[in-house]
Amino acid sequence: MSGRRGRRVPRGDRGDPRHGFGRATSRRRAGRHRVRGRRMREALARKHHRQQALLRAVAQQRLSTQAELVRALRGAGYPATQATVSRDIVELGLVKVARDGAHAYAPPSAATPGGGTERLRRFCEDYPVEGALAANLVVLRSLPGTANALAAALDASRIEEAIGTLAGDDTVFVAASTERHARALLGRLTTFGIARREAK
Repeated sequence: MSGRRGRRVPRGDRGDPRHGFGRATSRRRAGRHRVRGRRMREALARKHHRQQALLRAVAQQRLSTQAELVRALRGAGYPATQATVSRDIVELGLVKVARDGAHAYAPPSAATPGGGTERLRRFCEDYPVEGALAANLVVLRSLPGTANALAAALDASRIEEAIGTLAGDDTVFVAASTERHARALLGRLTTFGIARREAK
């Protein structure tokens, strides 16, 4: 039986870019990276344009609720949900200010002096918040989708006893250095309208 056999590629060299298999694999990987990079850039561009539209909307209109923000964005041609808007509020640092006898969202430049604690107070006026102690933590519960905004308001308020926050969907964990400081922190938070809830 005769015939020429092709040169056998050593097993360890089959992925070598000098061979066809290696070159094809490298091209596929490079192609996937380019696609991911392009999609990421497109997503960031959409987010930037949406947030700029949101800033224009709150500057030009009296929008008091997240539902109104969603409608304003959709009316401007930007798909949005309440979860999207909640994240945008935090990232943009939107505040609520008095406007025409009501409180409405505004750009962060509209915040009044001492706006950190005022931001927390406004949040507690807009959303129900309950707090409970768990060792050196204060556990805050609010409505679904609002925890990031609550944590941002707490961070901006710079309350002395709070050394850090961690937000989920409707829960924020606020860390204090000791249990005594946690009790003092919860006591201070009740002055902003947070209801104290006894841990079970």
